[in-house]
Amino acid sequence: MSRVSPWWRPRSLRRQLVLGVTAIVTVVLAAVGALSVYSLHTYVSTMSDNEVARSLAAFSHSFEKLRGQDPAHQIDEAPDALTAFVGQAPGNLIAVVRDGEVVQSAMFSDGEPRPAPAAVTQALDAQPWTDHNPRTVKLPVLGSYRLASQAAGDGDVLVSGVSLDSANRVIARKTVTVAVMIVIALMVTAVGTVLVVRFALRPLRRVAATAGKVATLRLDGDDHRITARVRERDTDPDNEVGIVGETLNRLLVNVDSALAELAASDRRTRQFLTDASHELRTPLAAIQGYAELTRQDSTMLPPTTEYALARIEAEARRMTVLVSDLLLLSRLGEGQDLETDDVDFNDLVVDAVNDTAVAAPSHHWVTRLPDDPVWVRGDLARLHQVVSNLLTNAKVHTPPGVTVVVTLTVAGEFAELTVSDDGPGIEAELLPNLFGRFVRADKARSRELGSTGLGLAIVASIVQAHDGTVAVASTPGKTVFTVRIPLAARPAGVASATS
Repeated sequence: MSRVSPWWRPRSLRRQLVLGVTAIVTVVLAAVGALSVYSLHTYVSTMSDNEVARSLAAFSHSFEKLRGQDPAHQIDEAPDALTAFVGQAPGNLIAVVRDGEVVQSAMFSDGEPRPAPAAVTQALDAQPWTDHNPRTVKLPVLGSYRLASQAAGDGDVLVSGVSLDSANRVIARKTVTVAVMIVIALMVTAVGTVLVVRFALRPLRRVAATAGKVATLRLDGDDHRITARVRERDTDPDNEVGIVGETLNRLLVNVDSALAELAASDRRTRQFLTDASHELRTPLAAIQGYAELTRQDSTMLPPTTEYALARIEAEARRMTVLVSDLLLLSRLGEGQDLETDDVDFNDLVVDAVNDTAVAAPSHHWVTRLPDDPVWVRGDLARLHQVVSNLLTNAKVHTPPGVTVVVTLTVAGEFAELTVSDDGPGIEAELLPNLFGRFVRADKARSRELGSTGLGLAIVASIVQAHDGTVAVASTPGKTVFTVRIPLAARPAGVASATS
């Protein structure tokens, strides 16, 4: 089951790199843009402060000059006196504040200077002028202004201001420009990062493709080898991907060598079993023959000797069966000992069930077969052995009175044989290895009845040699073995039973 990652943590390495680089570039560009806008704002504020300082100096000079011409002159007796002051740039504002109220003011523009509107003077009245440091104030009608003040004596305070509208427009344009540049830079960075990462990860994808190809190989056969390797250009030890590729190649070489050695060891084992089985047949036959020959004169033998000879005969027969089974498994593993022909699976199942029913009348044997022949391509004797072994397995490992149902059906392109019983079932821990060699559920009872633990292993080997499958499912009260053998085309001259 695949894990679900949070949206902010992509699982793809390419996406991680793209998002990571884009995030870093975003932070850097945002910091640079913010620093740029802040620097411009600081510069504009400094220039505005210098401008308002010059305006205030010119205002103070003109005010002192006016007062010096007529010391007894009161400024409020000439309401438009400030409009005649010189040294002010368009957009500047000057005012005289006395006892917290504006007594005179003037606004300068490209045209004739004029007194400030009443709303502006009221806003100036609301400001405390005890602190003479420059400040930014939003004035009605006029907008943002940078204001500064200084005491002029006799309780008068001179206020001078410069408009910040032009500076604010410059800052706004700069902010928009920086934002657009950041967006463009991010888009270029994202696209460039995608292209660079895609190009940089191409060797890694080739390495992953090699690993994926090996992962799909079947390694359970005799001669399966791993020939896939990472290409030499992707094994450069000077980069990280090359290190991964070289390491994967060494791993594949080691696994391939181990598989080759395992296959060779398996062949040697099978050859040994074949040779040993051949060699054991002759002495076992001799032992059994001499035991039978000696027992022919049983009237002249002591009872203990006769019993011992009977046991020798029984064990020799059991050993002969075991040797024959091992030899069969060895030959099947080598792809030998099969004589293929068209086989009517229906008749084969009937014969096998009848044979077993005669040998085990204590069980109930039920067959469910189709009306038409079911043709398969295979070895008649070996397929009969498959059915017989499954029935014998049911007989040996279930108590008397158990019902064994044998069903044959056609499932697609396969003949499907099921052998089910209502016995006690098979222990769950035995199921994964049930078709292995020398596996016995009830060892004491199996040995008592002559079971060698190779019956189901032979079934699996014969079915595999016929390109079929065998499976088992078991619960208390129900065990089902299922064998699937590929169907064969109907032999020439054989008609359907329903035709």
